[in-house]
Amino acid sequence: MILILSFAIFLVSCTSPARLRAENVSQTASIGNYQAGIENIEKDKKRFYNSEDSFLLEFDLGVLHHYNQNYKESIKHFAYAEQILEDLYSRAVSNEAVSLLTNDNIRPYRSYPFEIQWLYQTQILNYLALGEIDEAVVEARRALLAIQSLREKEENKFNESGTLQYLIALSYEWQKSEDDARIAYDNAKRDFANSSYTPKLAAQVPQNEQEIIVIGYAGLSPILGENRFWGTYAENGTLFLHYSDANGQNQTILISGANLGGPGFSGGTATIQFAIPKMVERESQNSVFAVNVNGNSKTTEIFSNTKNLIQKDLENNQTTTLIRTAGRVILRTIAANKAKSKINTGNDLANLLLNISADIATGAMEKADLRLSSALPETIQILRIPVEPGKHSVKIDILDKYGRKNGSFAEQAVNVKKGGKVFIFASALR
Repeated sequence: MILILSFAIFLVSCTSPARLRAENVSQTASIGNYQAGIENIEKDKKRFYNSEDSFLLEFDLGVLHHYNQNYKESIKHFAYAEQILEDLYSRAVSNEAVSLLTNDNIRPYRSYPFEIQWLYQTQILNYLALGEIDEAVVEARRALLAIQSLREKEENKFNESGTLQYLIALSYEWQKSEDDARIAYDNAKRDFANSSYTPKLAAQVPQNEQEIIVIGYAGLSPILGENRFWGTYAENGTLFLHYSDANGQNQTILISGANLGGPGFSGGTATIQFAIPKMVERESQNSVFAVNVNGNSKTTEIFSNTKNLIQKDLENNQTTTLIRTAGRVILRTIAANKAKSKINTGNDLANLLLNISADIATGAMEKADLRLSSALPETIQILRIPVEPGKHSVKIDILDKYGRKNGSFAEQAVNVKKGGKVFIFASALR
């Protein structure tokens, strides 16, 4: 019992690496210093990432290198992240059993479905930025296989990315694989329709011989916080849980016939408390981009909002997470109650303190899994500008949600070859 208490106190006293990562990204990204964010992680990996966060480490480095236009480095880190995922899903993980005694943070991080799709869409963009069209198409085909795998694992209960399908189509289009491009554009429209939002640009199949394509990343994505639950588990298998909703009002849910206590539970009720992840938004100062090409100005169009992607994945996983977490806490509470019944130090005060300590330990051990990439933008935006072959002047301004100028990027000259496409990336994570 003392060992459990000590471990629980250790868990509570540790500052969450998720919070440290979010602070590192927000502080460095807000001034566009992505290299500093990369260097901070490289210098202090163990502080920002636990041993079971290897996917998240490679994913975050891949994203930051992409923002910093180190496309080859980004490709390398995303390839590592993809391999880690394949390894996790192809073998049994020995420490899964340990999570039954502590919390989900002990399990290897397998990512949310939207992060996996984000990985592939950014890999495609990395290759397109380098002008490596065939490699982009190879990655597009890998992405299609990953989507099929997600459909099977998630039983079709995940938000398929219209943005990813659109970039797959763009890759095929540039390669002149017209039939594949048309199918992917149709898939993109289907996925956008399922998410109740279709960008105007995605509603049509482009016919641009050569063009400048601007990819914008604006604002900061949400992070995860704890949604606290408390209540009782009855002998008949009924679970009563209370929690505070987004408006701060207490709500109650009832799960009947849960049978989470197992054969070891008999008599009375078990009082429990635990936490599962919830979305916490971060205020964003940047909204869209105004792109001026040769004196003509157009605004980027939002293709995806990370807030919606996170919320959808959390909702899809909520029941599973709730039942798994509650079951773990109930089993642990029953074990603790049995242990308490055997405690007798001969001193009433000491007995009382040990019993209270056991209750604190049991509740403190259940921490919500807050792992999530904190390097993502609030929105991904796209603008495709048809141009004639030759040199063009491009100037990009950053706008806030009221349309006011909030910053700008240096004007640049780009040369577009006949039949070619030039990608320009604008990252404003503030």
